[in-house]
Order: sequence, then structure tokens, then C-alpha cells
Amino acid sequence: MAEHAPRRCCLGWDFSTQQVKVVAVDAELNVFYEESVHFDRDLPEFGATLEAHVAHDRATINQVPE
Repeated sequence: MAEHAPRRCCLGWDFSTQQVKVVAVDAELNVFYEESVHFDRDLPEFGATLEAHVAHDRATINQVPE
């Protein structure tokens, strides 16, 4: 049985208020896997509405009403 060299790769994670996204790239930076979970679309059972409005002072964030 021939042994295969392990595939060298990196995962990049993006955690935001609206989604979680993961991207996998190989040693040459070619994307070979990408997936995301959009909270509003994919997890409606939690009732998350994560659209937000940032005020002019950039310190106040309000949820946008539905």
C-alpha cells in the first residue's frame, strides 16, 4: 500500500454578527473548501435578526426593526 504525503493546508475562519465562514486553502493558496452559516437564513429557529445600524458616533449600535 502506497503512503500519501499529508496534504498541507490552512483554515481561515470569519466570525461576524451575521455569519460564520470557513475557507480551506492548500500550500499554493488554492481554495479547496468554503462553507458558511448565515444566522438569519440557516438558523431561523433561533429568531436572530442581526441586521444592525451604527450611529454617527460609531459607538452606538441598534438593531434594525423588522
